[in-house]
Amino acid sequence: MTSPFQTSTELVVRRQHSDSAKKRTAFRAAFVLASAAWCIFALGTATPASAESTISCPAGTYDMLDWMTLDSDLRNTYHMEGTSNPLYTILTPGSGKFYWVKGGLGYPWDIQLYDSNYIYLWVTEMSWTVPQSYKKFTNNTNLPLVPRCATAGTPGSTIKVSNTNYDLHTNCSQSCSVTLGLQTSINQLWGPYSYSFGGDLPANLKTLMISYRYNCDTNYANCGDKEEYYLTQKYGLVQWVHYIRIPATGAYAQLQKTIFNKLVVGVVTPDFPCF
Repeated sequence: MTSPFQTSTELVVRRQHSDSAKKRTAFRAAFVLASAAWCIFALGTATPASAESTISCPAGTYDMLDWMTLDSDLRNTYHMEGTSNPLYTILTPGSGKFYWVKGGLGYPWDIQLYDSNYIYLWVTEMSWTVPQSYKKFTNNTNLPLVPRCATAGTPGSTIKVSNTNYDLHTNCSQSCSVTLGLQTSINQLWGPYSYSFGGDLPANLKTLMISYRYNCDTNYANCGDKEEYYLTQKYGLVQWVHYIRIPATGAYAQLQKTIFNKLVVGVVTPDFPCF
């Protein structure tokens, strides 16, 4: 080892080369560390929600078919799970309908219709184990849930529905017609809010909430039931809550709540044998 007190010209030259080499090595190390840190940051950052446009909406409105459905780059491989049943999203562009399938056998399901004006509640299960039984709104489009291009707010877009009739089908052919409670419903879009649902979902997700109140009186008030659909742009439906109204107080009490906050590999084909 060279003594630090040596002063020969040869040693000075060696030290100059040694210092240059150390600087180059230090620079390379710093560059590698910076590159590694960037890669770790990029891989560790959750993918932000991005628009998957299904229709050209006016400025200031929301493409609700996009917000109600799991994005195509996810739904072709994954479905959502959480605190209760799974949720598979099946949407064929241009079909005029989409499925929320709530079981791994392809049923039960909620099937919604859509056109350029509205998204409509249409079909839901009557039995979780018999796909030949279902409930369907009588005129198919008599219960619009939300405008296709909707305005959010406190509330935003509001739809009052006077005809809430639906049919009960015990099998694919037999049916009877039913009037839903007191015949009216009122549907509103609220938000946007910032919510954290846990699981695999990023924190502080921008969220829209559809309030669906039914069993209402002729003034669209005193509604016996309220359902809330919590929607995010990339993941679609991430929470659903059902409340019932307590007549004595007029307040709502939570009856059921389901969170969909986990992305799980697996897809299904809807099993709806009747039509």
